Amino acid sequence: MKKIKFNQFFLIVLLMIFAIACSKESDFQDIGNNAPSDGKSGSTARIIVKGNYLYAIDNSALKVFDISAPEDPTYVRTVDVGFGIETIYTFKEYLFIGSTTGMYIFSLSMPDYPVQLSEFEHVTSCDPVIANDTYAFVTLRYNEVCRGFEDVKQINVIDITSITNPNLVKTYTTTSYPYGLDIDSNRLYVCHGDQGVIIYDINQMINSNSAVVGSIGGITAYDAIFYNNILFVVGESGFYQYDYSDISNITLISSILAGQ
Repeated sequence: MKKIKFNQFFLIVLLMIFAIACSKESDFQDIGNNAPSDGKSGSTARIIVKGNYLYAIDNSALKVFDISAPEDPTYVRTVDVGFGIETIYTFKEYLFIGSTTGMYIFSLSMPDYPVQLSEFEHVTSCDPVIANDTYAFVTLRYNEVCRGFEDVKQINVIDITSITNPNLVKTYTTTSYPYGLDIDSNRLYVCHGDQGVIIYDINQMINSNSAVVGSIGGITAYDAIFYNNILFVVGESGFYQYDYSDISNITLISSILAGQ
């Protein structure tokens, strides 16, 4: 295991963000070909890059910026969304926006003018969201920020095969508060605060109440990001990189920790 001193933190994180800003599909294509690249961010992000546009959220609206000329970014428009907006995630030509009361799906067929296609409502709680071709996954938890009427610890699995009519498939109850998450193949990696990262089999999650197939302990974890076969985890103490090729023996590659 390699530990990196904290005074290197900002430089390394900036380099990491630059690298991850190249999409999985492009895999570091020649930057001279002028092909737009997509950002790769975590499920708790409030800013994301898609092609020539940057999308940012505040408490109630989506802001659109044209970054086709990086040296001269321009504000395009503001799109009203709703109350308690928390997170933004992009998959294919859609934006998934999480709020304290639901999930919103926007079309990016006109990238400079996102249009809302649908909304899925849930109980009042914090709400990171990710998606694949079939499902959107929403973690729900109660805390002092996302004040609801009940103590919520769950993951909602939502069928999005009809993008204009998302439907709840399963509410999976967890034993600890879920935070940020990411998906790799048929497995969902969910951060659970001081319980670390818990790995769920998606099929088992839908069809039963016992879906845990692995975990990463010893850290307080808040968000997870996959890139180039590495699992990046953001935690209370810093930033971690893992080799997860064998989920029964997930290995820490390196860490950037506060105070080191």
